Amino acid sequence: MKTLRIDHVVVGTDDAAGAVATFRGHFGLPSAAPLPGGAPTLAIGDARIAFVAPAADGAVAAAFASGGEGMAVVCLEVASVRDAETALRQAGVKCTTVGGAVEVDPAAAHGVRLRLVEGARR
Repeated sequence: MKTLRIDHVVVGTDDAAGAVATFRGHFGLPSAAPLPGGAPTLAIGDARIAFVAPAADGAVAAAFASGGEGMAVVCLEVASVRDAETALRQAGVKCTTVGGAVEVDPAAAHGVRLRLVEGARR
């Protein structure tokens, strides 16, 4: 599996507009093209931060249930989702395919919710 970069980070929040205003105002982050589903998104270098309500995403809902607002998912860009899933399964890592992406069981990544995506999904 070849991991290329961080594609985006998902922040779970009940107030996406407020979170965007905070990140723009405090950190000067510009708007970016939204992720599929239309979540408000800001740019940081060539990566993005998306602000998502917990009901909109299973991983975000799971993160909310365990800790409330905050970072919910780190999405890594890989060269091939299919190859990544195969390599993970061969290594005994529990993962699930969801909408063309691979979600890694947080227990296999020291509690971090990882989603693997291909660059074409950007």
